Amino acid sequence: MIEAILTDEQKMFRRTLRDFGAKEIKPYVQEYVNRKEFPWPIIRKMAALGALGITIPLEYGGTEAGAIGVVIVMEETSRAGLRAPLTHLGACRNISEFANHELRSRYLPPLAIGEKIAAYAQTEPWAGSDATAMRATAELRGDYYFLNGTKCFITNGEVASTFVVLAKTDKTKKGEGISGFIVERDFPGFIVGKREKKMGAETSPTNEIIFENCQVPRENLFVAQGEGFKKMMGSFNGERCGNSAACLGLAQAAFERALKYSQERETFGQPIAMHQGIQWMLADMAIQINAGRLMTYDAAYKLDHGIRAVKECAMAKAYCNEMSQRVINMAMQIHGGYGYMEDYEVERMYRDVRGLAFGGGTPQILRSRVAYELLRGR
Repeated sequence: MIEAILTDEQKMFRRTLRDFGAKEIKPYVQEYVNRKEFPWPIIRKMAALGALGITIPLEYGGTEAGAIGVVIVMEETSRAGLRAPLTHLGACRNISEFANHELRSRYLPPLAIGEKIAAYAQTEPWAGSDATAMRATAELRGDYYFLNGTKCFITNGEVASTFVVLAKTDKTKKGEGISGFIVERDFPGFIVGKREKKMGAETSPTNEIIFENCQVPRENLFVAQGEGFKKMMGSFNGERCGNSAACLGLAQAAFERALKYSQERETFGQPIAMHQGIQWMLADMAIQINAGRLMTYDAAYKLDHGIRAVKECAMAKAYCNEMSQRVINMAMQIHGGYGYMEDYEVERMYRDVRGLAFGGGTPQILRSRVAYELLRGR
């Protein structure tokens, strides 16, 4: 089914990224993990392939590859061990969709070529799934908005140069009081806070971002009050497809390693792949990965063709978040004690995949969204 919906250009792009992942990511990614370092050399090579500009229009230096393009990039790079571009692609999509020509012309070209990286700043210590509870404020005084507040769990916070930031321009309101801004890291009052110590995804630093009377030019308001929350929440559909694809890539990689290991490792005089218990685990892994891939590509295809896909995007992410954890856990089990050791990649994959179940909507929030769509008859 997936092959039938992909164009020849998309198939070629997928082959290119798969080869790139095998040659330029997989052999080196563990070095960056060990150093807890953002892989700038790899990211810039990805940019040369057009992979960082897929959510950016052609006229601003991007490749405008749509939701399926995002899925291809995230599945193939995650399969090789790197999911760093996800937040960048989402922030670029926001600017591409909602900013005016002047802001697009200023910010998108360097983001498309990997000269700069973008990040998305919404979550706060007291406002995660309930985004309307955010407390960050933006007050207009003359030619500047002054931002105050704290954002947390910001992916690539210490390496990004361009930030999409949500803040309240009217704190007496909930969603209707939220506006969107493009903020540069060198604006006065912008502070990169602590780097979080986390379970996995060590190549993508996660930081606290603090705004202390951060001066943002008034023209950098790109989503006005009253429109901000609804527009930005709608943009999560594309991010959910990318997140689902990252889960798929990690699950696929774990499955491939488990399949290979099961044919090499012997117990009781034969490869463990000959034992029915292992065979059933391998079959379950393959079935679940295939189901997740079909759901993800179906949602992305609908988005690219202007078909409402809120339910499909939520279903794909909820399923892939949980499926990938199950699959990688089974891969660890097949490896036995070795699967628990850092020398074997499945241990890292398990740590890396766990955090994907938070950003862009938890499986619990997504189930609520699916139920809402069902009850509305959509």
